[in-house]
Amino acid sequence: MSKTPEPKVSAIITLHREGVLAHTTLHSIERVRRHAEASAIPMELVIVLDRADEETRRIARAHPAVRPTDTITEVGHGDLSLSRNHGIALARGECIGTFDGDDYFSENWVTTAWWYVQECGPKTIVHPEMMIAFGALNAYWWQVDQSGPHYRPCAQLMLNFWNACAFARREAFRDFPYVVARVGEAGFGFEDWHWNCETIAAGYVHRLALGTVRFERRKASGSLNAAHQSVSAVIRPSAFFDRLDLLLPGEAGRAAP
Repeated sequence: MSKTPEPKVSAIITLHREGVLAHTTLHSIERVRRHAEASAIPMELVIVLDRADEETRRIARAHPAVRPTDTITEVGHGDLSLSRNHGIALARGECIGTFDGDDYFSENWVTTAWWYVQECGPKTIVHPEMMIAFGALNAYWWQVDQSGPHYRPCAQLMLNFWNACAFARREAFRDFPYVVARVGEAGFGFEDWHWNCETIAAGYVHRLALGTVRFERRKASGSLNAAHQSVSAVIRPSAFFDRLDLLLPGEAGRAAP
């Protein structure tokens, strides 16, 4: 029998109480994996069950997309950031991609993101070009490339340019772990926004993988975004906000292409 190749990419998938929604998400990620494998990019799944209910646990452990070489781990953090960090510590791939347990992804997402990192260098973080929301909100929008003309550094003070679906070399996640974001405990939240700011301050550039899409499920209630809004959560302090050279308008405040 041929030996299973070592993964080049680790998909960190966080699951909680998604139930049957996890079934279709794992099918979506399997399409992403097969597309990557067709381009000689071996990929593993690292599934983190954080206080998962029985249905979600059963689906994850019995799903046909999950292979014996994949990892399933159970934790009791009750926190998305700590769950991601736990999965990242178990990852074997050169690059890591983060996946939420009830969203869908265009099949070319990992393949395209992988080649962006190879082409643009190790200080590159990649996000899907386009977002399509469905469910409680039907909408679509394009994200912003930090090296492009629409990026405004000062806007980071008020909004998050990029969603939590990120792809980068493993050291980006290892050196900048996600901070705890238990919304309602201390008034802080937006762990992905904070991570984006911290990595920019360290010299990373956030790029878009052209032609890729994340399909984001929006819920009427019970979502992390809704929880942030209900307690008026704010982003934690970040090194980014201390860097006038990054915040000031003009060429000094722009990322190098």
